[in-house]
Amino acid sequence: MYKRDIERLDDDALGRIYDELRKIQLTTYQYKSDPATSPRRLGFIIDDTKTPYPINADGTSVNLYGYVSMAVAAIQTQSREIEALRAEVAQLRREHSKRRPAPAREGR
Repeated sequence: MYKRDIERLDDDALGRIYDELRKIQLTTYQYKSDPATSPRRLGFIIDDTKTPYPINADGTSVNLYGYVSMAVAAIQTQSREIEALRAEVAQLRREHSKRRPAPAREGR
C-alpha cells in the first residue's frame, strides 16, 4: 500500500470540507501570457483560497485530486441532506393525508 496515516472522514469532517468548498470563490481569468483573444479560463485564485486541499504543497499550483475530493465530500454531504429532506417530505405527506377530512357525500 502506498498511503499511510489513513483516517476516514466522519460526517462532521465532511461537513467542514463541504463548507470550505462552498467558500472557494470561482472566477474567470486569463493568464498574463495568454493572447487577449484566448478564451477565459474558469477556476479559483490560489491566494484567495483559505483551505489547503485544492493547493499543491508548492503553494503555486492546483491539486486537482484534492479539489475533486472536496467535490466528492460535497456530493456525499448533499446526498445525505437530500435523503433526509425526502424522508421529511414523505412523512409530512403521510401526516397531511391522515388529517384530510373525508370528502362529503352528495345526495344525503
